[in-house]
Amino acid sequence: MDLKDSLRRDRIQGKEKEPFPRSLFAHVGGLVRHHRLGEQFCEMINQMTATKIEDLVRSNQDTHKNLYEPPLFFLATPEEYRAIKEILAEADNPYLAWAASPEEIVLSGPLFTRCPELAPEALATRHFAALFENDFT
Repeated sequence: MDLKDSLRRDRIQGKEKEPFPRSLFAHVGGLVRHHRLGEQFCEMINQMTATKIEDLVRSNQDTHKNLYEPPLFFLATPEEYRAIKEILAEADNPYLAWAASPEEIVLSGPLFTRCPELAPEALATRHFAALFENDFT
């Protein structure tokens, strides 16, 4: 193979499409809109106690992970924007990016506190309540 063919092959390989990264704002925004989360949900996050978290884990122990495809972009209403910003402030942790339901938003922080090194595969395929299995069963 000569230099010209080698350069052409490298250029073609370099033009592969890369997936557009979704923002955490769009991820949470999609959940806020789909589940109609608002001020009451944000208040619930603020008022979570260890007992309430334990009850939430037990009630969702056998729940399957929802399939959730967040939007690429999210244009929020003023109410949605306030809810998204408050959720992002209250549930600021790396596991929030894998939340697929309101329950998982609430459990993301406590789960990260208990198990900070879970594999992305587990977070993407198992409900967060199931990942607590050794703590509350």
